[in-house]
This record gives sequence, C-alpha cells and structure tokens, in this order.
Amino acid sequence: MNETELIKKCLNNDTEAQSLLYNSYAPKMFGVCIRYADDYETARDYLQEAFISVFTMLHTFSGIGSIEGWIRRIVINTALQNLRKTNIIEYKYELNDADFFEYRTEHIIETISAAELVKMISTLPKGFRTIFNLYAIEGYSHKEIAKMLDISVEGSRSQYSRARKSLQKMIKEEYDIHI
Repeated sequence: MNETELIKKCLNNDTEAQSLLYNSYAPKMFGVCIRYADDYETARDYLQEAFISVFTMLHTFSGIGSIEGWIRRIVINTALQNLRKTNIIEYKYELNDADFFEYRTEHIIETISAAELVKMISTLPKGFRTIFNLYAIEGYSHKEIAKMLDISVEGSRSQYSRARKSLQKMIKEEYDIHI
C-alpha cells in the first residue's frame, strides 16, 4: 500500500491502516521526542500526544512534502508545547551576555560516537538542549526558532552558543583535551 492509500484509509478510520502508520513512524519520532524530554516516560507521553494530533489533524495534510516531515513537525511542536506549559524553558540571556570560545577539535569528531554525543546533549539544561536540537539537529534557523518559542532571535543565538559551549566543555573534560 502506498502512502496516499494509507492516508486515505486512516482518514476513513481504518484501524489497521492507523496502526501501520503509527508503527511505521513512531520509532523514528520517539528519537525526536527523547531529544526534548528528560526521560523515556516523558518522551513516550510526547509521542502519544503527538500521534493523537497526527490522527486528529491528518485531514489537513496537503500531500505536499512527505508525511514523515509533516509528522515530525507535529512531534516537535508537541514537545515544545509541553516544555512551554511547564515553564521549563527560560530565555533570559541575550547574545552580548554569551561567552564565546572554541576548543581545538582535531580528531575529536573521530573519537566521539553518535551515542556518546546524544548522551552529552541529553544532559544539557532544557533550554539549551531545546535550542541546540532545533538548530543543529532539526535544521531550523534562529529566526524560525524565535518565532516557534516566542523569544528573540538574539536569545535563540545566545542559548545555542551556550549549549555549544557546554558541549565543548563536556568533550574537553571527557577526552582530556588540553588547549
């Protein structure tokens, strides 16, 4: 069954099609959720809430672009809505407050596994982690992030800079890099 047929069946409340859609995209979308959540339970809650929205809003999918991209956007928005509800994300720093520095990175990337990097990112404070995920992993611009989170572009840049600084420090300490 192709994607268009699957969507039509889901819209007709075909539970087998809905299950197939969920099972096809849930594992990848759980990976998105876990980047924004502190733990697996919270990530599962985000995923469940996002898929409720997916099935509720499926009639609005225009067919332009991939269904996976459309679902990903709902998942990200669901995670961000939950973070905003709990006032976890605080954006009080401006760009001129940020400390900028760079560590030498020769051969570091070759040393760090993806799993180690994901683990380090997961230890960042929620605000830093959220901005880092949206910018570095999801590919949103600082302007788009600012609009999504109702913050200034400078605030987004500052949070991203601080996230990078924190990651650099973790890498420096983990791999005993001397400057």
